[in-house]
Amino acid sequence: MITELCAIFSQLSPNGKAMFLARVAHNTTVDARIAYIDDYEHPNGVALRKFNEFVHRVTGYTMHVLDQSEMPGQDESVVRMIFEFYGAGREAREKELLSWARTTAQQLR
Repeated sequence: MITELCAIFSQLSPNGKAMFLARVAHNTTVDARIAYIDDYEHPNGVALRKFNEFVHRVTGYTMHVLDQSEMPGQDESVVRMIFEFYGAGREAREKELLSWARTTAQQLR
């Protein structure tokens, strides 16, 4: 599954890559709300830092995509990082990532 995800992502236009990455970042902010479940006034700082770092990396790469300053092999590295954080070991999430990539590819044809 990761191989197919990397292949589809690498074939997307810069706009398509940015759309995929924006969807990942957006959905991660929803997931990050888990840090507030027990106590909104005193959130889980470890969880927040973990989610914040991930969103930082995803949005940082989005800037490289949009200004076309990506380095060779960077697509695969970023997609693997996303897969490992967001989906690995969770079949529904793995399928979700692949579906987003496929949908983006179809919409931008």
